[in-house]
Amino acid sequence: MLNTRDELEAFFKLCRKQGVTEIKFHDIEVKFGELPIKKKNIESNEEIPTDELTPEELLYLAVRDPGI
Repeated sequence: MLNTRDELEAFFKLCRKQGVTEIKFHDIEVKFGELPIKKKNIESNEEIPTDELTPEELLYLAVRDPGI
């Protein structure tokens, strides 16, 4: 069966990966808690789209001919 700590750890990881929430062996019962929510790292240089005008759009509106 499971003879080492590493085997037990691998078994638990496999159970979590497969969505198992509860395991019962003879007199032993294991219930897994909720999986933690992974947060995305937003420290990238990607621009996030917004409803605000870009600097280029603001400049265009500031210098355009009002007669148009």
